[in-house]
Amino acid sequence: MASKVNHGDKVLSRIDRLDRESVHSYVTGLLCEKKQGEEILDRIEEGVLLLEPQGLLRYANRNAFLWLGFPRFFKRRTRIEELVEEPSIRQFFLECLKHPLNGVVDEFRLLAPREIYMRVHWMPLELDEEKLVLVRLVNLTEEKNRSEEEARLERIDSLIRLAAGVAHEIGNPLNSIQIHIELLKREAAGLPKAKQKSMDKLINVIASETKRLDQIVRSFLRATRNPPLRFRLESLNEIVEEAVELLRLELKKGKIRLKLTLDKSLPQFLLDRDRLHQAFINLIKNGMQAMPQGGELTISTLRKERLCLVRFEDRGRGIDEKDLPHIFEAYYTTKEEGSGLGLTQVYQAVREHGGRIDVKSTPGKGSAFTLILPIRRERLSLPQLWTAKEQEPSR
Repeated sequence: MASKVNHGDKVLSRIDRLDRESVHSYVTGLLCEKKQGEEILDRIEEGVLLLEPQGLLRYANRNAFLWLGFPRFFKRRTRIEELVEEPSIRQFFLECLKHPLNGVVDEFRLLAPREIYMRVHWMPLELDEEKLVLVRLVNLTEEKNRSEEEARLERIDSLIRLAAGVAHEIGNPLNSIQIHIELLKREAAGLPKAKQKSMDKLINVIASETKRLDQIVRSFLRATRNPPLRFRLESLNEIVEEAVELLRLELKKGKIRLKLTLDKSLPQFLLDRDRLHQAFINLIKNGMQAMPQGGELTISTLRKERLCLVRFEDRGRGIDEKDLPHIFEAYYTTKEEGSGLGLTQVYQAVREHGGRIDVKSTPGKGSAFTLILPIRRERLSLPQLWTAKEQEPSR
């Protein structure tokens, strides 16, 4: 069987006999193929690196540039350890270069230039009798986030169902206690005045604490009995204004200065008015509670192409770094009398609208909650949130 002859080898063997136009045509074709190949590699979802055995970088596609944070310009055939800033990945490359093995795989968490969970595949190969190393980078961030999101929602759901059952069971004894408090009051009415005064004081304490417990139970039950979602074309600005108006007296009493900025270009879009109204009330109250001595609360809406941003920013005590990852968990609270359900309801409402929440907080300076909602006008499935296309790096 005749061996296959490479077209490039055939051209090189006859290069002395080719005219200038043929050589130009062949080189132009090679450059075109190279450009097409790079374009294809830039469009795939994985990052691709091609290294020489000594660690010199021969090629990197667009995703590899972005994920590993390569400098915008660098000399050709730079050593890979000089380009990679993340110590764990740099050490991985160095170890693999010292002890080259086929199919080595490891996972890393990058914090810069942005947080990414990444799986790295190391594959030595031989091309035209030249030894090289192909490195594949797989972005696991979306998969990890989806798993964490599912776990979070499962925890919230199980906790809420548990609380609903407990609250329901507590309700019956509470009713019985309230009935017996009324009976005690009648019995105390027939006692001598000195004894009656002492008994009334004790009964009032019991009644007051029972009432407070009943309010907590009712709050739990309201949070666990959300009615079905009803999406209608609504004005989000109006919903914000209604929530503000409802709490205006409380804001004034708490010495909270309100700065309200609404984007008038924001169109009506499909919303559940009741869900978002309650979410906005919870966020306003959250801001008020963060500023017990008074302060400034800024509320704004902004249209950003197909998204609506609703921002609640206070200048209160902020959130400790250790508490920040847990603030949307059911019944997690740092407040003495908090139920731990307010921000959970906000989180659920935003997720039900296909959106997300970004939180930034600095202890002692304040917090900012930004609700990002898709502007959806037709009754279609909720779109996934998109991110701006990253700028293409130079090579």
